[in-house]
Amino acid sequence: MNRTSLLSLCVAASLFACTERTPAPAAGTDSGKPAAPAVAPTPTPEGTGNTAPPPETQQPTATAEGDSGTQAAGANDSGVGEYTGAPAGEKATCSASGLSPRAEPASPTLPPPVESMRQRIIAAAVACDYAALNTLADENGKAVRFSYGGDTDAGDYWRKSEKNGNPELARIVQVLNLPYAKEGNLYFWPAVHVTGAKSDKDWGAVKGIYSEAELAGMKDQGGYLGLRVGITPEGDWQLAVSGD
Repeated sequence: MNRTSLLSLCVAASLFACTERTPAPAAGTDSGKPAAPAVAPTPTPEGTGNTAPPPETQQPTATAEGDSGTQAAGANDSGVGEYTGAPAGEKATCSASGLSPRAEPASPTLPPPVESMRQRIIAAAVACDYAALNTLADENGKAVRFSYGGDTDAGDYWRKSEKNGNPELARIVQVLNLPYAKEGNLYFWPAVHVTGAKSDKDWGAVKGIYSEAELAGMKDQGGYLGLRVGITPEGDWQLAVSGD
């Protein structure tokens, strides 16, 4: 093979090799494949050289069930102490707990201080709130007369009597919802304490407050000897006593 033929063969081989090789795309040249989405860098706060960390997930703050002092008061508050000035009363049951706390309308209309005291006594008794009853007894003067013995605390006396099965608070509520009568400087409940129980109608007014046997015993002694409640025109609760 002469020199000229050999040179031609080499040139042809070089051209074939260059045609078969696929050149890599230069930088910035589209390779024909879809580009990966760009990820935006997390902004760096101005004045710092570090990348800001992702915000922390805020955990919910645990809510306390309530202040222990408030809970204690709420658990015992009878709804009466707030306007009698008495401490929160006991959440207890008593003979009056099933009665209505709303006083029956009085006829004729009572002086406002008397009516206010009557309504609040009823509400306190229905709530079994002995502390509120004590507060009402002392609100406008000397403590209420509640027995003929040496007891000095009306609320404590009624609490003990209730535990012994005597419906003291129910009788207070029931009597204060009966017709009243005024004698001297006191408004009395029931009216038959002043007017006297002389007829079946008179005795019928207090029927249900006392048993038939108790009422028969009073008749034998000549008149009504059950509970009577007395309030002055100024709203001073002076007595809630039974007996002769």
